[in-house]
Amino acid sequence: MIELLKYVLTIMAITVSVGCSVAESKTSTQSTVVDFGDPNAKQFAQRLNSLAKNKSSHRVIKIIQFGDSHSAADFFTGEFRTLMQQQYGDAGIGWVTPVAIKGQNHTALNWKANDWSVISSRTVSDIDFPMGGYIAKTTKDSATIQIIPKSESNRNWQVKLTFKALKNTPNLLSIYDNNDKKININYLFKSNVWQTVSFVTKTPFTIKGGLDVEIGGIWLNLSQQSGVTVSSIATNGAKQSIWQKWGTDWLKELSSSKSDLVILEYGTNESFEETLDVNTYRKSLINSIRQVRKSLPHAAILLITPPDTMADENSFPKSFSTIMSIQKQVAKSEKTLYWNWQTAMGGPYSIKNWQNRGLARPDLVHQTLQGYKESAKIFYADFNNFIKNKR
Repeated sequence: MIELLKYVLTIMAITVSVGCSVAESKTSTQSTVVDFGDPNAKQFAQRLNSLAKNKSSHRVIKIIQFGDSHSAADFFTGEFRTLMQQQYGDAGIGWVTPVAIKGQNHTALNWKANDWSVISSRTVSDIDFPMGGYIAKTTKDSATIQIIPKSESNRNWQVKLTFKALKNTPNLLSIYDNNDKKININYLFKSNVWQTVSFVTKTPFTIKGGLDVEIGGIWLNLSQQSGVTVSSIATNGAKQSIWQKWGTDWLKELSSSKSDLVILEYGTNESFEETLDVNTYRKSLINSIRQVRKSLPHAAILLITPPDTMADENSFPKSFSTIMSIQKQVAKSEKTLYWNWQTAMGGPYSIKNWQNRGLARPDLVHQTLQGYKESAKIFYADFNNFIKNKR
C-alpha cells in the first residue's frame, strides 16, 4: 500500500511539473457556463442550434461583450468571433469604435482617419456619450474616416452609423463607397441629438464630416448574410460604473441593436480598489443587468468573472475575492448565465503557470495574444457545450 501511494504521488508530481496544456487545465478544473436561471437562455440556445442546421436562413445572432482591457484588445473576443463564425456562419463584425483608439485593437478592422480627435468616457465626464463611450470629433472641415475590414471579399455591408449634428450646416455628413461615389443618405436635422443613418456599401468606404458633426459607434453587418456577429464594446481601465458616464439615451441604442446575448466582462479594475464600497458595487452590477433586461427583454445575459489575477508574486489584489464572490451572488440572484474565467485558467495562482508558458504578461494581470486566444478557446468550448445541452 505504501509503495502504491508513493507511485501515485510521483505520477501527480510529474503531471504538475510538466506543465499541462490548456485542454488538460480545462478538464482538471471543469470550467463550464453555468445557467442560474436566465429566462432567455433556452430560446437563445435554440436559435443558435437552428442557425447551425440552416445557415442560409438569413438569421443573424448578435452577441455583445461589454468589458475592460481584457476585451478592448479584441484578442479574446476576436478569437471567440472567429470560432463562432466558423461554427455558425459569418454575418460580419458588429459594433466598432468610430476611429482607432490608442492602446486598443480590433482583429477584424482597420481605420484611416484624418482630422479627428477622440473623446473617451474613461477620462471625461458630463458629456452626452453614446453607447460605447467614445466620440470622434472633427478638428477641420472635410475630416475623413476610412473603414477597412481586414478580410475583404467584395461583399455588401449593411452599415449603421451613429452621429450627432451640432449645427444645421451643409455637407455635414457624407458617405462615399469603395469607388469614391457618394452614397445617398437621408436624415433629419436634430440639433445635439444622437441619431443613426443606415446604408449598404462595399468596403472600404469613407465618412466625411464637417466641423459641426460628431461620430459615435458604427455597426458593420454583412448584407443578407446569416451567421453570428460578436461585438467588443470595451475600454482600457474600465469599471462597470463607466456606463453611468454615458448619455441617457445610450440604452435606446442598445435596444435597437436587437442583440441576442449580452456578456458583461468587468471586475479586474474594481478588484484593485483598496477601499471597495461593496454595497455600491453590488447595486451597480445589479442595476446594469436590469438595464440590459429592460432594453433587450429577449436577450440572454452572461456574466464573466475576471481571469486569475495577482497584485504581485505572492498575493491577489485587495478586493479580488470580494469581486468574485459578489459576481457569483448577483448571477444567482439576477438569474444570469455565469462563466468563471479564473477556474477556466486552472484556479487560483494559475496566472503564474500561464506566464511561465508565455500566455500571461509580467504584470500577472493581462494575457499575451496567445493567452487570450487560449482563454477564448476554453470559453468557446464551454459555451458550445452549454448550447448543445440546452436542446
